[in-house]
Amino acid sequence: MKITDREITKAELAAIYEDFTKIEIKNGIPQVERKRYSFTAEENGVVIGFVSGLSHFHTHIYLSDLWVHENHRRQGLGTKLLAMFEEKVKSVGIKHIHTETSGTINPFFYEKNGYTKFGILEDYHEVAGQHRIWYKKDLI
Repeated sequence: MKITDREITKAELAAIYEDFTKIEIKNGIPQVERKRYSFTAEENGVVIGFVSGLSHFHTHIYLSDLWVHENHRRQGLGTKLLAMFEEKVKSVGIKHIHTETSGTINPFFYEKNGYTKFGILEDYHEVAGQHRIWYKKDLI
């Protein structure tokens, strides 16, 4: 056996991921196609806000992106985008959302919108008080 620090090829990585899928199937984990849901806010043809997430199985979604241009922050656009996203995914049967964030303002935003903290890596960004925080919300 030889262990090296070389980069893995795309073909080798694809084979590994294929094996992960086989393991999931063997363990009874259903295989479903993931779907992305998103909304975009525009003003005069310019994107000023965006929310997006990727479904996991039929009842869970990872909220991967929520962004509002700095000139439009603190005016309710983020809350509106999040609410629209939640309504859309709820309408297709998704019952649980999870996301991660950092900073000092973002955690308050999610908590204000009904999300609960379920994990934290303190001082993640090597700055005191700048934690990586995981949140979840049940839509049922």
